[in-house]
Amino acid sequence: MIRVLNIVECMQAAGIESYIMNVYRNIDKDKVQFDFWITRNQKEFYDNEISSLGGRKFVTDRTKIKSTGIRVFFESYDLYKFLKKQKFEIIQIHTGTPLRFMYLIAAKMAGVKKRIYHSHSAEVFGPHKGLKIKKIIFSIIKNFIPLFATDLFACSELAGKWMYPKSYQDKVQIIHNGIDMNKFKFNNDIRKEYREKASLTDEIIVGHVARFNEQKNHTFLIDVFKEVVKEDSKYQLWLIGTGELEGQIKEKVKKLNLSKNVKFLGVRNDVNKLMQAMDIFVLPSNYEGLPVVGIEAQVVGLQCFFSDKITQEVKITSNVKFLQLDVEEWKYNILNTNNLNRNTGIVVNNFNYDISNTIEKLMELYTS
Repeated sequence: MIRVLNIVECMQAAGIESYIMNVYRNIDKDKVQFDFWITRNQKEFYDNEISSLGGRKFVTDRTKIKSTGIRVFFESYDLYKFLKKQKFEIIQIHTGTPLRFMYLIAAKMAGVKKRIYHSHSAEVFGPHKGLKIKKIIFSIIKNFIPLFATDLFACSELAGKWMYPKSYQDKVQIIHNGIDMNKFKFNNDIRKEYREKASLTDEIIVGHVARFNEQKNHTFLIDVFKEVVKEDSKYQLWLIGTGELEGQIKEKVKKLNLSKNVKFLGVRNDVNKLMQAMDIFVLPSNYEGLPVVGIEAQVVGLQCFFSDKITQEVKITSNVKFLQLDVEEWKYNILNTNNLNRNTGIVVNNFNYDISNTIEKLMELYTS
């Protein structure tokens, strides 16, 4: 049996982590087993499930170091020491930034044969953090990744172009963020059950699933919803997730008197069922790799509005519209959505996002 060490910042209920767990649940664990090396020492959302599936969690914690570059350097030193003691043939680094290339150096020095760098983002600079100096540094250090990685993975073509040099694009392997299609197919019984639980009658539910951080652009979404509610008070916004900006967004909702229309649902393990109760799904992100929830929402059959900063590769049904980050444009499209009467006839145009296809490709790569 091959043990793959997944290196990731945390295992909370968020996009990268959801993807890893989707793979972990479905992979043949008689042949491949997952372990995790986490860079934050805290209780994580997926801890119990990882343990139940036979995985191990290892931790380092350098979070007291404020400089990201220096912190990654010391994390790399910790990883080197760890890998000298715990022997792994495969490591897989899940990240949205080239900075973690230092992990690759540590793994190579420790004798790890297969070193996978997996790009999960197409950008890491928000609208106020696109500093020229950072972009220059990143454009330089990404050239080191192919020198120490044996495999270059990306969740989308855009994520590959962002993370790796132009001369290595033909080496990048696109690993789609696969989901369990059956779990997210439209189910009218679940829709009725969850709408009754929420005491809904003719309300129109707009859903959003994401961590509360700058990337996901909650501030913009609240600005949009303020204008939507002015026009029609039967609209509700369901925000699923948690994160560092949650308190700030709650304060904004309160200040704008939107508490009746904006619901904070926290971290949930029934997102697939909550989606059944929704009518519209929105992702106004400032940047993304390829958002798993965007695929899930389409399979459910929701009308989806995505930021034009998100790769068009995410579109697998006709229910998707990409919008500029303009409040009036989002308000107009939300208020003028026609196909709210969903049915089971949704046509999925790209089955590459079925988890079975993802697993098949990964098993081949792990065992080769």
